[in-house]
Amino acid sequence: MTAGSSSLKKKSIRPHRKSRTGCSFCKRRKVKCNEGKPCSNCRSFGLPCDLVSDAGRVEYGTVSAPRRGPGRPRKVWTDTPNTPPPISGVTSPQRRPLAVNVDSAQVNLGNAELLLHFITTTTETFAAGPDDPDILQFWKRNVPHIGLSHAFVLHLILATAAFHLAYLAKEGDQAATSDPQAPLPLRRSRSDYVDLAHQHFTVGLSGFSSQLSQAGPENCGALYLAAVLTSYCTFAAGPTSCHDVLVCTVHERGRQDTTQDPFSIPPLSMPFIQGVRLMRQCFSPDVLFAGLMKPLGPVSAPPGLLEQPVYAGVGFPRLDWEDALDRLRAFIASARPNKNNQEDAAAASLRALDCLIDIYEATYGRRSGLGDTITYRGSHVNQFVFGWLYRVEPGFVACVRKGESLALLVLAHYAVLLNMDAVQKGWYIEGWKDHIIAVVDGLVGDGEFKEFLMWPMETHFAERGNRERGELSGLDSVVKTGSS
Repeated sequence: MTAGSSSLKKKSIRPHRKSRTGCSFCKRRKVKCNEGKPCSNCRSFGLPCDLVSDAGRVEYGTVSAPRRGPGRPRKVWTDTPNTPPPISGVTSPQRRPLAVNVDSAQVNLGNAELLLHFITTTTETFAAGPDDPDILQFWKRNVPHIGLSHAFVLHLILATAAFHLAYLAKEGDQAATSDPQAPLPLRRSRSDYVDLAHQHFTVGLSGFSSQLSQAGPENCGALYLAAVLTSYCTFAAGPTSCHDVLVCTVHERGRQDTTQDPFSIPPLSMPFIQGVRLMRQCFSPDVLFAGLMKPLGPVSAPPGLLEQPVYAGVGFPRLDWEDALDRLRAFIASARPNKNNQEDAAAASLRALDCLIDIYEATYGRRSGLGDTITYRGSHVNQFVFGWLYRVEPGFVACVRKGESLALLVLAHYAVLLNMDAVQKGWYIEGWKDHIIAVVDGLVGDGEFKEFLMWPMETHFAERGNRERGELSGLDSVVKTGSS
């Protein structure tokens, strides 16, 4: 080595001062400590740096082991050797903060936003009102707790919240307001919320489907709740295709295939309804509605008969429905059987229509005699519009899927009930009424069947016109039957 190279090497070594105030871990490892609080070495290795005061430390119950890099295994520096015995004669467990990598402790703000919105806002749309505090508390408190124990439920919770935010964002972001009851300002675009909703819905539905085959007393309540949340998500997601009419997807070949029995087509539809029905059939109420699910269970004293129609108690416009549905019932009852199982289709459609008429009576009442007296005194279960989906027979769904005109007419009259009056706070039903009526209109064709579609179509156009003029909330706006 020449003298020049030796002199150059000496000049390249920069002088430094040794630190004697570094942390104990750096001293034991014999490395330089930058004396940060915490120092950079302790942060890199996830060690509890003793330069941080006790008040600045956080204890964690568990922590995942840091990923090992290449090279020889390092010594576990968190094991303190020669621990001195306790001063007191009383033996007590030693409390020591566990190591955590602060840089990796990231918060998923997207999921946090969705969960916050679900608890503060979405749950308000599921409760009947302030007169039903137990159900509101169930959605706000119990449902998130169940989601913490069942990941598929949590994904469906987040999906429901994302769909609700997408609904609220359709007219642009909300401005900040001092009103404590107003929804919080939106943080994303509508398309972003829709993407989040579908992502969580896909994962949640996959988990729900896989858990159905393993249903037991320990998870039947969560599965029942998942079926309910899936119902809301299915509505909020909207039609999946131009043939989707909610109860099923109409067979693309429609009535062109006249050789196949419509009842032979399996009604692969409404998985959310099937999930609810399956849980109720397999488990007794005391098992299904135990623990956090108790508020959804049967009450000790069943409610009596409804003494007035829902529209009178809530205060929304009434539909004059009697003439349209009574005429449709007479038409279906007089249907002549033909080689295409028209008799079976008529019988299934008639039973579905009778069930639907019960809901119309509970919702809007029935005009009695020649006067203007409108009454209803019947079962309280008929006030729930979605109850028709639960009680409708598989044979009727098969007829709809086949494209039978009688069944499609009944479905179109059910679609009329998918409005924001009959389904209070029903943000998730938006668009279904218009879609179903339009699909049925395109399938029934002209002739006598078209005549019975006039009333659903006229109520649809009347409501849309009133909505565009801002007059829908007027109590005097009554939709008249369009057929005589």
